[in-house]
Amino acid sequence: MRKSSAALGSSLFFAAAPGVVAGVVPRLLTRWQPGHASASWGVPVRVAGGVLLSASAAVLVHAFVRFVVEGIGTPAPVAPTGRLVVGGLYRYVRNPMYLAVTGAVVGQALLLWRPLALLPYAAGLGVLFAVVRTR
Repeated sequence: MRKSSAALGSSLFFAAAPGVVAGVVPRLLTRWQPGHASASWGVPVRVAGGVLLSASAAVLVHAFVRFVVEGIGTPAPVAPTGRLVVGGLYRYVRNPMYLAVTGAVVGQALLLWRPLALLPYAAGLGVLFAVVRTR
């Protein structure tokens, strides 16, 4: 596979998988309407959520780029990499995409102050990712 094809395939998979799981579903659950936080500690929690969301997005983009540059393929099972991706964050974590997607949902829960809507969803994702990882 050429890098240009890998980049296109990874972009499409990015929109289809983490885009839906960490974008569309939280949007459906919250309509991205912020909740009402306590004035005393609501701002620091929201700032922490924004930082976590930004960091998670950066990790997710980094992981997808590694698949294109190092693996010359995509994370999608229909167009797998030609080489095993072991550089970057993959040197330390088996699947940084799972952590990034879960972190993005938790970050949105904190940023929007919608823990009842999004934290159970994030926990469910964590369980799902753990089950998928062990099979």
